[in-house]
Amino acid sequence: MLEIPPELQKAAEFHGHLCPGLAIGYRVGILARKELGLTRSEDEELVAIVENDSCAVDAIQFITGATFGKGNLIFQDHGLQAYTFIERNSGKQVRIELKADAFKEKSDNLTKIREKINNDLPLSEDEKAVMQKFREDSLKTMIEAPDDELFNVKQVNITIPEKAHIYSSVKCSKCGLMVMETRARVKNKKFYCIPCWEEELKTG
Repeated sequence: MLEIPPELQKAAEFHGHLCPGLAIGYRVGILARKELGLTRSEDEELVAIVENDSCAVDAIQFITGATFGKGNLIFQDHGLQAYTFIERNSGKQVRIELKADAFKEKSDNLTKIREKINNDLPLSEDEKAVMQKFREDSLKTMIEAPDDELFNVKQVNITIPEKAHIYSSVKCSKCGLMVMETRARVKNKKFYCIPCWEEELKTG
């Protein structure tokens, strides 16, 4: 019986389900806290730069306390299982990368099964069993394997992002909604939100 760590279980309640991707973020978050000597971030003392928008990021938000709402979770759309953490007070920085061979696929059929899933095609009972076994094995690996088998941990030195700013809002002259002034567009001395501005460009 696989023992699920309490923090991972709570992350699963936040995320909605337990899966290997969520477990990646859990392990990354725990490792980042250990490397930087931190507990969960209450404010912006920890910055997390994530390079994908997978399930893992929900666990990272839950485990580290770096969130989009606080402005200390920064998304870079690189499609990489790579995560950089910065502790503002000490300046310590660490990049954690999932190793390419962390999950050892046991079936040549997995690629074809994923293609069927992505195309909303029904799976056979055998294919469902193969995918379920892979998920179970991957989850077990991600929970139980040593850090050095799963991740590359690198010390880095990048420019520390500025803290989040609170900006004033202005009223869009077309839809009437309030828009952050730094995102507003101006035409004929009128403010527009980005969607309305794009409509204005289409209509001339």
